Parts: sequence; C-alpha cells; structure tokens
Amino acid sequence: MVKLSDINSVPAVLARLTLEEKASLVSGGGIYTSQAIERLGIPSALFIDAGCGVNLRQYLEALYNLGIIKDEAKEENNGTEGIGTMARFGHIASNILSRENLSEADNALLDACLNHIQEQISEKAYPSCFPSNSLLAATWNREAVYKNAAAVGKEASAYGVDVLLGTPCINIQRDPKGGRNFENYSEDPYLTGELSAEFVKAIQEQGIVGNAKHFAANNQETDRMFIDEMIPERALYEIYFPAFKKCVEEGRAGSIMSAYNWINGTPCAHHKWMLTDVLRREWNYEGFVVSDWRAAYNLVEAVKAGNDLAMPGPRDKQEIIDAVNEGRLSVEELDKAVGNFLKGLTKMQAVRGRKYHTIDWEASARTAYETAAEGITLLKNKDETLPLKKDKKVAVFGERAGQFIESGVGSGHVFTDKTSSLISCVAEIVGKENVTVDALAEDTQAAIIVVSTEGQEGGDCTSMSLKNKDLKLLSEVIHMTKPRGIKVILVMNIASPVEMEDFIDELDGCLDVYFPGQEGARAAADILFGRINPSGKLPHTFPRYYHDVPSYGNFPGYDRKVYYGEGIYVGYRWYDSRKIEPMFPFGYGLSYTTFKISDMRLDKQVFNIHKNDVLTIKVTVTNTGERAGKEVVQLYIKDVASTLDRPEKELKGFEKVYLEPGESKEAVFTVTKEDLSVFDVKFHKWICEPGNFEILAGNSSGNIMQTARFRADGFNLYGYHAQTPITRISLDQRAADAILETLHGYISEKEFYNMAYFGQRHNLETVWNTMMSKYVPEGRREGLYREILEKLEKIDASEAKLVEKYTF
Repeated sequence: MVKLSDINSVPAVLARLTLEEKASLVSGGGIYTSQAIERLGIPSALFIDAGCGVNLRQYLEALYNLGIIKDEAKEENNGTEGIGTMARFGHIASNILSRENLSEADNALLDACLNHIQEQISEKAYPSCFPSNSLLAATWNREAVYKNAAAVGKEASAYGVDVLLGTPCINIQRDPKGGRNFENYSEDPYLTGELSAEFVKAIQEQGIVGNAKHFAANNQETDRMFIDEMIPERALYEIYFPAFKKCVEEGRAGSIMSAYNWINGTPCAHHKWMLTDVLRREWNYEGFVVSDWRAAYNLVEAVKAGNDLAMPGPRDKQEIIDAVNEGRLSVEELDKAVGNFLKGLTKMQAVRGRKYHTIDWEASARTAYETAAEGITLLKNKDETLPLKKDKKVAVFGERAGQFIESGVGSGHVFTDKTSSLISCVAEIVGKENVTVDALAEDTQAAIIVVSTEGQEGGDCTSMSLKNKDLKLLSEVIHMTKPRGIKVILVMNIASPVEMEDFIDELDGCLDVYFPGQEGARAAADILFGRINPSGKLPHTFPRYYHDVPSYGNFPGYDRKVYYGEGIYVGYRWYDSRKIEPMFPFGYGLSYTTFKISDMRLDKQVFNIHKNDVLTIKVTVTNTGERAGKEVVQLYIKDVASTLDRPEKELKGFEKVYLEPGESKEAVFTVTKEDLSVFDVKFHKWICEPGNFEILAGNSSGNIMQTARFRADGFNLYGYHAQTPITRISLDQRAADAILETLHGYISEKEFYNMAYFGQRHNLETVWNTMMSKYVPEGRREGLYREILEKLEKIDASEAKLVEKYTF
C-alpha cells in the first residue's frame, strides 16, 4: 500500500491523489494545520509561531480546532461572548497567571491544554520566552544565535510543532516606526543574513521545519494587506532579498512564507517573478512556500505563481478544481505545488516523529539569559557611572521595572509564567533594604528609570518618541536627582530606536535591553552591577531626529501605495553617504573595558576577479583595559570609484572576540568577488567592477580604526571595449585621444565627434563596421581596430576625465 513515508515516496503518493485531494492539500486544513489524507498516510502538520518560543494562544486554538481539547461545558455565555475564537484563546492565554479572570469553560479549556502538554512532555508547563530577533542581532555572535535557536527548536519539538513560523523573521528594519521591527534583525542585509542562517540551521537540526518570513519587504504594518510598495529592483536584490537568499542557500530553510504586501503592483503570494524566477530558478530553492495567513488573495493565482500552500484553511478547494477543469490552472502547476508541500511534509515530525519528548527548563532559562546578556547594549556611561557598586542605595522607576516587555505583541508573543523582574533582580544584588520603588530615599545614590515602547503586529508607531508618560517620568526623576548628585541610569525596553536628543545629556548611563525574553531583567541587572561586561552592539542606527531617517516622507505611504525613494540607502548607508551624524551609529556599543584594533594586513594587493580569488584580511584586537570583555570587529568595504552609485561603505564581515585584560588576538576575514559586486538592473546581474577598494575595520560604522587599499583587476563590463556605447567613449578625453591618435591622418577631431553623435545609440563595434569604411582603407581596418581596443582596455573607465569641449 502506498503511504507517505519519505521523500522517495512522494511521486507514488502524488500519482494516487485525486484532483479534489490535491486541491485540499494546497488550501489548508485548519487555522494552524494542513489537510490530512489518511488513506495515503498524509498527516496534518501543525504550524505555530514563533522565534521567541511557542505561541500558547495559537497552540490552544489549534488543539481546539483539531478536537484534541474540547469545550465540554459548551457554554454560549462563557465570559468571552461576542468575540471570535482567536480573541477567546488570546483572552485565555493572557490570563494564565490570573485564572480568576477566566470563566469556568475557559478554565476547563486551559486545563485540557495543560493535560495535553503533560502527555507530550510529562509535565504541565508553559513554554519558555527567548529574546526577540533584534536582540539576537545585537549579539553580533553567530554561535550565540545558533545556541538560542536550538533551545527554541527543542521546546517546539517537544510540544509537537511541525513548522515553527518566523524562524527566522528577516525583513529589513527600514523605518524606526515599523511596528514589527523587534521581530526582525537589523537594518543591514549582511548582518541579518549571517545570523538568520545560523538560526534556521539550528531550528531544523532539532527536527523542526524552519520558516523564513515574510518574503519579501514586509516592512510596515499600516495597510499591510493592501500596501503596494514601489521598490527599485536593485534595492530588492541588494537590501531586501539577501537574507532570504542566505537562509535558502546556507540555512537550507524548509519553508518560506510569502508576505501580505504587494511589490510593484503584484501581491507577494501571487508574485511569480519572486516565488519562481528568483526563489527557485536563481536560488535553486527546494522547500515549499506557505502564504502568510490570508495573504493568498486569489488561490489559483497563488498556486500558479509558486505559492504551494495557502493558509489558514480550509479555503474553498472548489476554486482550484474549477480552474483545472476550465484550463485556467494546469495539472502540472498544481502537481508542482502539491509535490513541493509533500516533500516538505516528509521532513516534519508529523511523519518522522518527535525528536524531543522532555524539556530541560534550566537549560532553556540559561540559554535565554546568556543570549540576553550577549545582546543588551550599553549606549552611555558618563564618567564610568556603570557598573554600579553592590553597596549602592538604588531607586527603581517605571511601570516596566516589574516586568519588561519580553516578546512584543502579535504572533511573536510568548504567553508564559516564566519571567524576571528588574526590581527583584536588583534587590537580590544590593539587598531589599537598599531598593526603593518609584521614590527616592534620603540616601539614594542611583536612580534606574525603565521606559518602554510597544512593538506590535498590525500597527506601526505614530512617532519615534518615547511615550508621554515615560518622558514625564524621566523629566521628573531628573529634576529630583540632579540637585542631589544622584546618578541617573536609563534602561530602554524598546522595539526600535527612539529620539533621545532632548534628554541624552542628562543621563549618566543608558542601557538598551530591546525585548529580551524571560531572563532579560536578570541579565540587565547583572550588567548594571558589573557581574557581566556588556558586549552588545546596535543592529540599527539611532538617528537624532525622525526627519533624518532615509524613509522620511515615504513611510508608511498614502492611499495604499508607498515609494522606496531611498533605494539602496537604508540605515547607515544613508547616514554615512549623506554625512548625517546620528545619535548612535550602526554597530555601536560600549564596554566596561577598552579595546584597540590595529595592524591590518592584506595577503594581496591585487585581486583577480576572474580566478575566484579570495582576499584574506587580518587585524589585531587588544583589550587595553582592566576587565575581561568582548569586542566586535566590524569589516566594511568601500568602492573608491564606481560606475553605479554606491554607499560610502558596506558591512561585509564581523567577528566577536573575547579578551582578557592586556590580551591580543587576531581576527581573520575573507573577501570574495561576491562581496565586491553590485547588482545592475540593466544587465540583470551582479557585477564586480575592477578598480580600487578600501577595507575598513572598526567597532561601529562610525568608528573606523584601520584602513587598507587593494585593487581588483579583470574584465570591466563598464570599461571601454567593443560593446561600449560610442558616446560614452567619446565623452572621456583619454579614450577619445587614444582613438584620434590611432586614426591620425584618417579622421579629424570634428569628424570623430560627429560620428559619435550620429552613432550614439550604437556600440564601438557597430560604429566601426558601419561608418569607418568611409575613412579607413579596408586593409588597415582590422589592425587599427585591434590597436584601439588594446589602448581602451588600459584606461580605467571608473575614473573618466570628461572632454572639455565637444566639437561638431
């Protein structure tokens, strides 16, 4: 009997499926499950968010829809009447610590869920909450991200999840007001790609199918299901695609989620160029594509484009059946989608069985703590205010001092009883008697103020400012403390960069904790009091004012349309190239010790772009302070003179290095042709242009400590050769002189420029073959042409010297 068992069984299973069954497989089964077909051994797969941990609300709802847990009371009036199923389970999950707020029926459902969890993992326990992706990016540590993702995956495996959605979530942080910035890594595609590839590898090694989302450019929540983003093709390839490509090629992501938004007139789930031409043909993607929930607006068009599974289900499978019968959808197109999903299904726990059946909660908490400690970023430390001494009398202010925002709002939220409190953690260090809350004591020596900004799915922020009540609190505490000489330390529990110009000078210390997971407060307290030396670095730029932001005026758009007018100039690429000084640059972060980066060495001065050359760069990093610590050496590349406009510099490498006081280590980087290339939409290809490049090493985009220069040699598509437009050649004085010198006695300067003008739509080869017969005898034509080409190839076209006059 034919049953789905492994990837080799897929063709036989596919051959035995009816049209109706195929239609059901691409149109979902339930809110978080795919369709099962028992006669062929095709199980239902469980799709649950997210990268910070298992989403209990979704898990509850999935169990309910599957009939695993039931509403035994069957009460119509259960305390949540008048709201939908999703809201009901959100209400239940939000009250796991205050069950008195739940009706009898809702309590019974929660108990049933806990009983199911006990059957799965031998205990009634809620999932762990790990740090958000923006904090993961702030670690600048591939190993830390891998370890964190492995812990997330182990728990998901034990809970019986098949596809963990948003592992990773890798849209670029285009604008600080983006509602889901906390779920994404960075403003930089290289940093995002390097870390997210580690995340998906670690997740899948735990038996879970990873899911990179949202493909592509889901960079805002305003009108997210309708917004049409006008994005230049070059910006897609250089900014918004690279992290997905990295997750496909290196992470081997089992699934990709198509996004809600439209790009250049087409919904992402219907975008054949993206889902088929780019994803499968250019990147050789072998996994399956699942739509974001309700993002496949037309089921038939989605399948034709390359979207294999539309979620949630069940959708109207008759749409697919009718399209096939009427010839609007071919059987081959449908089979391709079904086959892609079935292949993915064979890698899931639903087919292979769970890899983990118990959870090591202590290990999960330890990993959550270590990750948070690795990413929390020290932004200011005036006169070495931090670390605080353990005998300090401390006052703690702010509504989030009792519990940070640990995971954000929306599908990425983790409902759990596992948490930490900054107030409690500070009290553990200095003693309860030395801590006051929301008030100063007579002998208070330091005030810690916690402020926050929400990040949420479904809505963008209205400004880049802190909340008014937090600004008021900050002002009041500063007013009370400064006359008394009390140190003021700001702890920012924020989703995105905020404007700080109005109060930064009043602060003695400032810590950015992002959304740090269940152990975030413990890690923050240990950093404040020096148990841990901070080593986080900003994964985004903090601008001084919102009007400095590259997308200012083009976010979130108008009338369901937004223009990406900044093109490739996102984040530090914009600030560096436009000479705008930010509050804190990309890659910035302080330590309790000091470092020096020195002695840059390149293994070659000339790099051949046609021989698969690899340039090796070495720098020495030294701990010049008195404490052990970690420094992130960041490697940037600058194209000194390029045909296409390029940013001032671009991140192409980083290494986090641990050093004892006085210790030095070598950081080694490699650069390839791909690192030097730019995407040219005219040729629709990546091009490495010969010329001079600079290597820059530092500990932020704003603090470069070492530079070196090398030259890339090889064929220049932008250089002067037979296919170069004659007009472009004639506009460079050096090229024009080379031709006129070679043709001296055959053609005058005026005749040459007239020929260039009238042949302006043609390349040199065409002009030579069609117009030069008038001036050069046939016997001399080939030799002179070869001589001209040899002279032109020696001219660096990137350093063109324009003609002073154009003679006609």
